[in-house]
Amino acid sequence: MIQFDFNRFGKLAKWSMTKDKRYFVRSFLQMLVVMLLVFLFFTEMENTNSVPDPNYRGCCVIVFLALAIQFLLGPAMMFYSMEGKHDMQTLMVLPASNFEKYLMRYSTWLILLPLFVVAFFGADLLQYLYHLLLGHDYGQFVIANLADTWSKIFESENASPNAPRFWTSFIVMGIWLHSVFALGATFFRSRKFNGVLSMLVIVLIGILILWLTPKQSALQYGEESSTLAVVMGNVIYISWILLNFWLSYRLFCRTQVIGKFVNL
Repeated sequence: MIQFDFNRFGKLAKWSMTKDKRYFVRSFLQMLVVMLLVFLFFTEMENTNSVPDPNYRGCCVIVFLALAIQFLLGPAMMFYSMEGKHDMQTLMVLPASNFEKYLMRYSTWLILLPLFVVAFFGADLLQYLYHLLLGHDYGQFVIANLADTWSKIFESENASPNAPRFWTSFIVMGIWLHSVFALGATFFRSRKFNGVLSMLVIVLIGILILWLTPKQSALQYGEESSTLAVVMGNVIYISWILLNFWLSYRLFCRTQVIGKFVNL
């Protein structure tokens, strides 16, 4: 069977979107409610002083963390919309290649990401209307404060000569964490707890790296760290990322409806 066919993948995507529609709607509503409550807490509930002082910076931090967590932990949600063995059996017998099925399950977080962005904008609009209707002159849009905060962060970081190396390594590290959760989603059989188990693995790897890395290392972005050492470190992580995704796909192909704690 051809590994990837656009027509066949389109039919698989249509089937998956129809079957998982309730999961996507529920996730969207949950994010909308959570963001709205967080915004109201930081802008109103914490506002106990006689002089209003809404904490919009706290709202910005929560939004950034929510989107970052969605990117990092997104692959761990591959099978969250599947309930029980029957859904896994149905997935395995679909007339599509394993690569197409894996790509569709992996894309779950890509579908949720724009929904969460829309939920953020919706919650932002609702909190602004809340303050407007109550006559609070300190009501603002969180998105405006978020844009202002990001511009200040980039200005301060880009002023450093090590900024390009820092941002490159920061992005590579984020993608590596993303790939580890993709591997954990297919390695551990637990549908709901593979993200937690993957996090434990990341913590153990981090402790091991810190233990093996000398204090004065190329991971420190000072003047003494060479560009070659940083580039080599990024190359190692990129190779590790590719290996994680390849292993994740191979383990997905070995997935069994009834099996052990891990897919081996």
